[in-house]
Amino acid sequence: MLPQRTSPPSQGQGHALVILIKVTFVCLICGSSYLAGSLWGRHSIELEMHAPMSVGNMIHGSFTGAEGTVDDKKSNSNVDCKKVEEELIELQVKEELAKHKKNTEADNNGSKTSQQSRRFPKTMEKFANGIGRINKDKLDEFFDFGNPQNKGDGTGQEDALIIYHSKGALPEDKNVAHSVQFDDGNGLPLLDPQTATQNCDAMNVVFTANPGNTRQCTALVGNYESYHIQRWMRVDTVKGTPIDPSLPLSLVSRGYASRGKANFYAPPSDTKYSPVRRHWGQLKTFLQNVDKIMEDLKPILEKVARNNAVVVLTVNMGQSSLLMNFVCSARRRGFDLGNVLVFPTDVESKKLAEGLGLATYYDEKNFASMPSGEAKRYGDKNFKAMMYAKVLCVLYPLLLNYDVLFQDVDIVWYKDPMPFFQDPTSKNAKFDVLFQHDGSDQVRYAPYSANSGFYYVRANKRSQYLFTSLLYHSDLIITWDSHQQVLVQLLAEHSSLFGLNVKVFNRDTDYFPGGWQFHQRKDFMKRLIKGETDSYIFHMSWTENKDNKLLFLRQLGEWYVNEQCVGKSADDILGGSELPEGMPLVEPCCAAEALFSCHYKDKPSKLPCKESGTIDKSNRSWW
Repeated sequence: MLPQRTSPPSQGQGHALVILIKVTFVCLICGSSYLAGSLWGRHSIELEMHAPMSVGNMIHGSFTGAEGTVDDKKSNSNVDCKKVEEELIELQVKEELAKHKKNTEADNNGSKTSQQSRRFPKTMEKFANGIGRINKDKLDEFFDFGNPQNKGDGTGQEDALIIYHSKGALPEDKNVAHSVQFDDGNGLPLLDPQTATQNCDAMNVVFTANPGNTRQCTALVGNYESYHIQRWMRVDTVKGTPIDPSLPLSLVSRGYASRGKANFYAPPSDTKYSPVRRHWGQLKTFLQNVDKIMEDLKPILEKVARNNAVVVLTVNMGQSSLLMNFVCSARRRGFDLGNVLVFPTDVESKKLAEGLGLATYYDEKNFASMPSGEAKRYGDKNFKAMMYAKVLCVLYPLLLNYDVLFQDVDIVWYKDPMPFFQDPTSKNAKFDVLFQHDGSDQVRYAPYSANSGFYYVRANKRSQYLFTSLLYHSDLIITWDSHQQVLVQLLAEHSSLFGLNVKVFNRDTDYFPGGWQFHQRKDFMKRLIKGETDSYIFHMSWTENKDNKLLFLRQLGEWYVNEQCVGKSADDILGGSELPEGMPLVEPCCAAEALFSCHYKDKPSKLPCKESGTIDKSNRSWW
C-alpha cells in the first residue's frame, strides 16, 4: 500500500516545480542574453530619444531610456544568472530531502525498519552519530572560512562532508535527522548549510586534499581532541626517499613531499655562522634598539597614516627601479601617495624614495649591514637579507597600533586598494589579515598559499603577536630561504592557537592578480590588457629576478621610468649630493606615458611581440 500523502510533501513538490520552471526560464534567458545583447543593447545606439530595449529590460519588465547604462543592464543580467546557480542547488537539496523523507515515512510505517542500518555502529557513537554532505561553495559562502577555495563543478570536491559527533547536534527536522543517521538506500543526504549546522554548538573544520596525487587515506580517531593532523607516508625519512610501497607507514613532517623532499626542517645551531646564531645576533640588535626606533617612528606615522593605516614598502638600491616604477605609474594615474612609508635598507634608496616625494624611515641599526644589490635569484643571500627587512617594517607600525598594507615594489595600482580593505560594511571586515593568493599549490605553502608580497593587517593583539612570532622565527627564514613559507605556517598555527582570522582571496578573483595569472592565465591577461577586469593591482611575482620583472612590465605597457634613471642613484640623476626640496626626481624620471617594448613573444604583451625570442621552452607566440 502506498504511504498517505500529507500537506508538507505536496507543498514541497509544488515549490520544487515552481523553482524548476523559474530556473529553466532564466537559463534560457542567460543562454541567449549575450547574442541578443550584442544585437540590441551591447553597443548602445546614440539617439536623442530612446535606445533599443535589451533582453535584460525584458526580464525585469522595464524599459531603460537613453539615461540607462550598459553597466546597469549587465548587472541585472548577472544577478539573474547568479540566481540560477543558487536555485539549482536549492532544488537539488529539496529533491534529496524529499527522497529521504519518503523513505523515512515508509520506515515509520514499519515497512523498512529491518532494511535500514545505522550509518555508524554503536562503537563510534562518541564521535560519529550521523553524516551528510553540503555543497562546498555554499558552505564557504555561508561561513567564509578564509581559506582559498577551488570552486565550481568538475573539481571532484563539490561537496563537503559533515559528521555529527552527538545526537544533540543533529538537525531539528526529524526526517533530516533520520536520513543522516540511517542508510535509506539514497546515499548521503545533501543539506543546506543552515540546516546542517543549526544545532552545532562547535564545529571542527578540516581541509584536506591529496598532494602529489598519492594513494592517500584519512583516519578519524575518537580520542583526546587534537587540532593538528599527523601525516604518515611510506618513505625513509633518514634517506629522504620518495614514496615506496614496500616500506611501512612512518610519521613525517607535514611538509614532506611525495617525491622525497622535506620542506620543513629544524635550523642548525652547531656553528658560529649557523642560522640560529645569526638569528640571535639580529635579535639582539633589534631588542637593544627597538624602543628608540619606535620613539622615532611615532611622529612619522602620525603624519603619514590615513584612517589609522599606512602603506608600507621596503627597498634596497638594487630594487630601486621597481620602486620608481610604482611611484611613477601611480602618479600617472592620479593616486595620492601621501600615506606611503618606505623603509629603505641603504642611504641611496632612501634619497631616491624621498626624491620621489615619499616619506621614509631608515632603520640604520638593523639595516646598515644589509647588501644594497638586487637578488639574482629566489632565495639567494640578498633575497634572504631583504626578507628580514620585510618582517621589521610591518612589525613596527603594528606595535604602534597602525593597520598596515604591505606590498612589494614590483606592483602597479589600477585602483587605490585601501578603501577595499577599510570598508567597515564589507564581509572582509572580520578578518585580521588578508592576503593576495600566491597561485602555487605546493605543500610548503599549505593551507593558505598566501603571497607575502601583498597583504593587509589590522592592528590588534593577534596580528601584533603574529609578526612578533615571525621575528622570533627569522632563523627559519634563513634556513628555508623563504619569508613566505614561514609566514604561512605561522598563519595556520596562530589561527588554530589564538583564533587569528585569516583570509586569502581565491586565485581566480579579478581583484589582485599576479605572476600566476601572467604565466598561466592567458584569458585573464587578455582581459586585463583590455581593461576589462575589476583589478586593483598587478603584482609581477613568480619572476626570477629584477631584470625579468622590468622586461615583463615593459611589454605589458606598465613601465613608466625613463631610461636615464634606471639603476641610477639620486646623485647620478641630479648631478649633486644634496637633494632639493619637493619631488625633484619625478620630472626627470617619470614618463608621461607608458614605455612599451617587446622582449618575449611567449609572454603577455599589450601589443603583439611575434618577432621577439622566447624565454620558456615553448616557441609559441602568446598572441
